Amino acid sequence: MKKSIDYPRVLIVYNSRINTFDQHGVSIRGWFADWPKENLAQIYSGIENEEASFSSSNFQLGIKERRFGKYFFKLKKSSFGQSSYSVSLDDKSKNINKYNFLSLLKTKISGWLVNTGLWELIFSPKLSKEMIKFVEDFNPQIIYCQGYSLTFAWLPVMIHNKTRTPICFQTGDDWPSHLYKNSIISILVRPIVNKAVKTLISKSVLRLANGKLMSDVFNERYGVSFGINMMCDNIKRFQNANIYQVVDKSSISIVYSGNLGSGRWMSIIDLCEAVEMLDNEGLNISVVAFASTIPPEGVNELLKYSNLQILPNPSHDDLPSYLKGADILFLPETFDSNQAESVRLSISSKAHLYMLSEKPILVYGSSINGIVSYAEEGGWACIVKEKSRIKLSQSILQLINDSVYRNILIEKGKIVAQRNHDSILIRSNFEELMQSVISSNAKSL
Repeated sequence: MKKSIDYPRVLIVYNSRINTFDQHGVSIRGWFADWPKENLAQIYSGIENEEASFSSSNFQLGIKERRFGKYFFKLKKSSFGQSSYSVSLDDKSKNINKYNFLSLLKTKISGWLVNTGLWELIFSPKLSKEMIKFVEDFNPQIIYCQGYSLTFAWLPVMIHNKTRTPICFQTGDDWPSHLYKNSIISILVRPIVNKAVKTLISKSVLRLANGKLMSDVFNERYGVSFGINMMCDNIKRFQNANIYQVVDKSSISIVYSGNLGSGRWMSIIDLCEAVEMLDNEGLNISVVAFASTIPPEGVNELLKYSNLQILPNPSHDDLPSYLKGADILFLPETFDSNQAESVRLSISSKAHLYMLSEKPILVYGSSINGIVSYAEEGGWACIVKEKSRIKLSQSILQLINDSVYRNILIEKGKIVAQRNHDSILIRSNFEELMQSVISSNAKSL
């Protein structure tokens, strides 16, 4: 194993605190998995997570790092600042409390503040003495960031301007084109977003996309080079994992793992109703959704289905076992045209994990979604591109009854995963890219 001195010191500027337990920043963990912990530090804004931190030192944005910070945190800690329903570790869907009208109203107001961009314009980030000391004490050789919000598009540039540390910018979807696009004040916010994106890209010495399509589009749009760094995981980790089955062995299980936002909870409802249609076939099918949070507007609707279990996400270490324990893996994306357009260039962070599990995959979403294009190109999934419970039930029946078809999908998934998502290859390439820009920057000083 390489020594710490062989790896650059990287400051990760990313909204959620990355830890070693759950799915927060799982893609980033995959790319930086070989890095010694002491060579990683993070600046973040999200909720403090008590589980083991991925980096050696962390700095959470506080009152001093926000304009009107005192009011920001007062609002954030109130019920108006809560935008999702947390599932406790012991909860199953039948024990989740229903949302009342006042709770739904508060979360709607909170969501409006965030989705319009007003939240960030009012509570914009600041560089405090404490943050600058944190950065200087760590002495990073490169800043790694992904943006996704104005705060985290601004912060890397602000730190760079203060310390002259080079920036690596990577993105997994086309948020630069769609952030606050549908806001009622988009005429005010979008020019600010465009300026922030152009500045971040121009200041970055290394720019990465999560796939070829995104790289090609961004190269042409911004007139600069975007490399490719795809999501990855350790293939042997999945091959060696035990099998954990959540449902009774007499039942066929359809499993989903991930967040239920962006309309995915509605796709889970379509799945549950498609499964109900198959009752007449004499099939005993259960739907399991592993999700740490549920959008408030979906809680009451999801509670109606007796064939659905909602369970907390497994730990990162246990996830392969639960995915391998499924009979079918469900991969939904949105049918909303605006939301689908925003992920047209994206590849789902679950796709490679599903492929590595060597189980048949059912993709359900609009043809606009990038994951649908990726599945069509590689032939690794059964795809339903129309919002239709009837077609969904027909596809489920085909996956259950046609073993030849199942095996074809699984084998193609293995080929794509080995070619595009093998952590050994991806991490080696990523490290070389980081080292090259740092060496070039050192020579120019």
